[in-house]
Amino acid sequence: MAETATLEQTSGLSNLQAEVARKVLGLINQGRWAVKERISETALARELGVSRTPVRQALQIFLAEGLIEHSPTRGFQLARDPGDMPMADVIGESETDTLYNRFMEARASGKIGEEVSETELLEQFSTTRGAVRRTLMRMAKEGLVNRRAGHGWQFAECLVSKEAVDESYEFRLIIECNALLVPRYTPKKDQLHALIREQEAMLTRPIQEISRIEWFSINAKFHETIVAWANNRFLTESLERQNSLRRMTELSDFSHLSEPRLRESAREHLMILRAIEAKDYTFASALVRRHLTGAGATSFDS
Repeated sequence: MAETATLEQTSGLSNLQAEVARKVLGLINQGRWAVKERISETALARELGVSRTPVRQALQIFLAEGLIEHSPTRGFQLARDPGDMPMADVIGESETDTLYNRFMEARASGKIGEEVSETELLEQFSTTRGAVRRTLMRMAKEGLVNRRAGHGWQFAECLVSKEAVDESYEFRLIIECNALLVPRYTPKKDQLHALIREQEAMLTRPIQEISRIEWFSINAKFHETIVAWANNRFLTESLERQNSLRRMTELSDFSHLSEPRLRESAREHLMILRAIEAKDYTFASALVRRHLTGAGATSFDS
């Protein structure tokens, strides 16, 4: 019964309702309320800067899941510990979320050209102009598209074929593995320790709390930083260029990234950082080679 109710409640969620539901679940997971503590609709609406209607919609979703309960005298209250309940399973995707993922996958596979109009997109994806525009505005905020002067949109350059992805990994093997072996290689301790903390956090954080943008940023920062320690501007610029090219593909792949693979990547990053910390740059270079070879073998099929 709970599953049926959830599907009925979450189908057709507006973007605002989905956003509010995610924020409320985030607060619950952070321990905002103890079990049996009252949850005030009014206070939540004020905190989130919305009316009570989307807050009530979110609470109804969690009521159907048994996460909260309701009584005529006390109103809504937390029924149990959420246990890091996965957001996607409970809330589902909003219209913009769904279209965003479809745009990402279509562009990453070359089914959308680099330049496109809103009319072409609404026809190709059988949706409305409003939905297309909201999705493009979201992607523009993330640097994935730009509005062209006068007409249409332009996607950021990306790797749109398996061959291009393979060539990118081959190039990165040359750049990253050899960067660690240059004579001037000098890690900066504060940056090293910051990277270690980030990767350790990726091992323990609930996967539903990690956005695709954050995941890509942490991943790109790791690779760019260890190369930057070679103190060679050309190596650094080359890798920054590769990260820019692979951004769309990596963000698209995040929808299919399994939790074990994410944790494995963090563990491999930590092994590389520990080897660098020990000044065993030859071993660190070998670990980078193994890491990139494994990632490249699964990147386009993940």
